[in-house]
Amino acid sequence: MNNKGNRFLKFSIVGGINTGIDFAIFSLLAAMGMNYLIAQIISYGGGLLNSYFLNRRWTFQQQARVEITEVVKFILVNLMTLVITSILLAFLYNELNLPLLLCKLLATGFGVFINFIGNRIWVFKNSEERGESV
Repeated sequence: MNNKGNRFLKFSIVGGINTGIDFAIFSLLAAMGMNYLIAQIISYGGGLLNSYFLNRRWTFQQQARVEITEVVKFILVNLMTLVITSILLAFLYNELNLPLLLCKLLATGFGVFINFIGNRIWVFKNSEERGESV
C-alpha cells in the first residue's frame, strides 16, 4: 500500500476510535433526553482531543512542536465538519425520517472525508510539502 493509502488507513483507524467515543457520548445523552443537536455538539467534541494527538503523531507524523496556528486550523476544520454533519444529521432525521442513530452514522461517514481532506491539505502538511528543508 502506498504512503497515501497508509495515511488514510491510519486516519480511518483513529476516526474509528473517535467515532466510538462520539457514538457512546451521543447515545448516552440522547437516551437521557438531551436535544439531538446539542448531543451532537458535545459528542463530537468528545473525540476531538484524541483525534488531534493521534492524527498529529501517528497519522501525519508531525514531530515538530505544536504551533498555535496548527491548533487553530485543526479546530476550524473540525468546526466546519461539525456544522456540515449537524446540518446533514438534521436533514436526514427531520426530512427523511430515518432512525436517529442511522442518521448519525451516515452524517459521520460523510464527515470523515471532509475532515481527512481538511487535515491532510491544510492542517498537517509536513515540512517537505510546505517547501521547507527537512
